[in-house]
Amino acid sequence: MKLFFNGLLPIGTALFLLFTSCSKEATTEIIPPHEVAVKDTVFTMNNNADKTKILELVNAARANGCNCGGEKMAPVGPVIWNTRLEQAAYLHAQEMQDSGYFSHTGATGTNAGQRITNVGYKWAAYGENLALGNLSEEQVVAGWLNSPTHCQVIMAARYREMGVALIGNFWAQEFAEPK
Repeated sequence: MKLFFNGLLPIGTALFLLFTSCSKEATTEIIPPHEVAVKDTVFTMNNNADKTKILELVNAARANGCNCGGEKMAPVGPVIWNTRLEQAAYLHAQEMQDSGYFSHTGATGTNAGQRITNVGYKWAAYGENLALGNLSEEQVVAGWLNSPTHCQVIMAARYREMGVALIGNFWAQEFAEPK
C-alpha cells in the first residue's frame, strides 16, 4: 500500500499543479514600450535647416562674445556639427510637429539628455534650444541670442558639438560636451 501511495503522490501533485495553475481570468496583453531611436538605427533625415549657415551663425556669436540678458559672455571656441545631435534634434522636432506640442519635455516624458542618449551619443553635458515659427536661420539664431537662457546655451564654453533640425516650423538645437 505504501508503494501504491508513493507512486501516486508525484502524479497527484502534478495534476494538482496543472489544474490550479490554470486561471479562468483573462490574460493581460503585454505591449512593448514606444520604440525609440538607438545608436544603430538607420533612417533618413529630411532636415530643412541649412547646417552650414546655422553653424556659421552660432560660431560667429561664440567667437565675438555677446550680452545674454545683461550678462556679458566672453568669446568661446567654436562648436562642430555632430550628426547624432542632429538626429536627436530631428526626432524631437518631428515628434513635436506630429504630436502638435511645443516643449522641452517629449510626448513620453523624455528630456533632451535622454533623447541625446537614445541616439547613441555619450555626453558629459548638454543643452537644448527650441523655436517655433516660419523663420530663417538668421532669424532663429537672432531670436535665441535675444533670449537670455537660449543665449547662455549657445555661449556655454563647455559645449563643443551641435546639431540642429527644422521640421515644418519646429526648430530643435542640441549642444553637448562629449564624455
